[in-house]
Amino acid sequence: MDRGTKYPILLVHGMGFRDYKRISYWGRIPKRLESLGCQVFFGGQDSNADIETNGRHLAGRIEQILKETGAEKVNIIAHSKGGLDSRYAISKLGMADKVASLTTMSTPHHGSKTIDKLLKIPRPLFRFGCFFADLWFRILGDKHPRTYAVIESFSTASAERFNAEVQDCDGVYYQSYAFVMKRSTSDGLMWFQYLFVKRFDGENDGLLPPK
Repeated sequence: MDRGTKYPILLVHGMGFRDYKRISYWGRIPKRLESLGCQVFFGGQDSNADIETNGRHLAGRIEQILKETGAEKVNIIAHSKGGLDSRYAISKLGMADKVASLTTMSTPHHGSKTIDKLLKIPRPLFRFGCFFADLWFRILGDKHPRTYAVIESFSTASAERFNAEVQDCDGVYYQSYAFVMKRSTSDGLMWFQYLFVKRFDGENDGLLPPK
């Protein structure tokens, strides 16, 4: 008989998405984990809030889960920017003793050269586009969208500063996974992004390179 994991699992989504009940960001993964006896919870953070804001939300969410379940810790599985949000909550907001493990999937820990290139677009024009993105995500439910700040946090320079300030904590088990598309035809929705990112970063999963 499957017994699941010792601690509850917290799934933390990435940028541009929310934890909707009817349309699952995580596909069939939550139900599969539950079928194995795991307790599964969702981050519920904003789609496009900055790392610090979402980190504070996740810290509160962890406290809520521990109170609800009586568990001592949680295991976090985080995708994309959710990995940065989670690292911030663990290292800067005192959650290290309440997190058993952090598993990140396709998280831009070292930034993206493609983002570096995009940030060379005239700043007023870039901010103009991000302003409308913020309006859209407010409609979808975000309380504190900051699209420009989020995109800027994916630059290689921002990632270097983040890694210097937000370091791994003793007692937390960290692991990170990355993936690549074999070719542009591997995904009908990501082919254009794949080709664009490949020009600056090499092999990638449609958005980010493994490195």
